[in-house]
Amino acid sequence: MSEKSDLVDGININKCDDEEKILDKETVVIPTTHLYKRRWFIVCLFSSYSLCNSFQWIQYGIINNIFMRFYSVNSFTIDWMSMIYMLTYIPFIFPVTWLLDKKGLRVIALVATAMNCVGTWIKVASVRPDLFGVTMLGQFACSLAQVFILGMPSRIASVWFGSEEVSTACSIGVFGNQKIPSSFLDVDPAAWEQDESF
Repeated sequence: MSEKSDLVDGININKCDDEEKILDKETVVIPTTHLYKRRWFIVCLFSSYSLCNSFQWIQYGIINNIFMRFYSVNSFTIDWMSMIYMLTYIPFIFPVTWLLDKKGLRVIALVATAMNCVGTWIKVASVRPDLFGVTMLGQFACSLAQVFILGMPSRIASVWFGSEEVSTACSIGVFGNQKIPSSFLDVDPAAWEQDESF
């Protein structure tokens, strides 16, 4: 067995490269952790589907005048398309956090991605003026996916990254969720105000 010995706080610590570990009363063995480069790809992949979910959140609010005419609803009703995200977060954050602890990152990421995909396809299928309720159902599914997504960046960073990389990894994970709303601040809704094609 190959070992490297260090003295930390008066305790002899052996770092083992082999699977076999020997413990006695005076020796503490810390296994070597290997950090792979593909974890950066995974955090960027997470950031991209967080970005997709963020787009689902804000898409109705930026051109609400068009959706008001298309669905024949008032501005407040269109505003609920984004407010549903905040409302959904409140009751579901605790069960989702519990699931994240019990089932792990993989399950939560797959469920969030599937929910976001299903919600998006429901909204695509509801592109008819008489199907506003179906559109709201699709938006609810996407808002439920966001509850799963928002809890993941810090967990991904703390589980997969070293102490010097945690803040960078967490910021990359959060970046996707913030990029779309900030980029839409540059879009002027007045560009669509004269569109009467509906």
